[in-house]
Amino acid sequence: MNSNMKTKYELEYQLLNQHGEEYKAFTRLLLTLSVACMTILASVKDLEGIFHTVAFSLLFLSVLAGLLVQHRIMMNPLYQQHELTKKWEEAVANDDGSPIMLRRAPSKIERLFYRIQAVAFMLSFMCLAIGFISRLI
Repeated sequence: MNSNMKTKYELEYQLLNQHGEEYKAFTRLLLTLSVACMTILASVKDLEGIFHTVAFSLLFLSVLAGLLVQHRIMMNPLYQQHELTKKWEEAVANDDGSPIMLRRAPSKIERLFYRIQAVAFMLSFMCLAIGFISRLI
């Protein structure tokens, strides 16, 4: 392999580091917006109808999924530390001098929670918009 060419691991590491902070910030933004919409909905007394009920339920789902995503993000260093310790012990036991590589991609469960959070928020926003427009008509 050409010495100037990056390995798959190096490219993956660069990609995940580049987008990791944006991913964390976006999940926090979705969580904040969901809580803000719930607060607005809770403060308005005269909202009725199926769209508002569905929107409120979807916002709750979005907040729950967002909390689960944030929990997974905060727990990742502990999981990675456990994996690093295991790989380190294996390397020491095998007297292996090769570098220890850890993959930092979001887990399947974290990706699932993120998708639920984003889809629930978008659907609730659409329901709110339809509900408000239907009141104006």
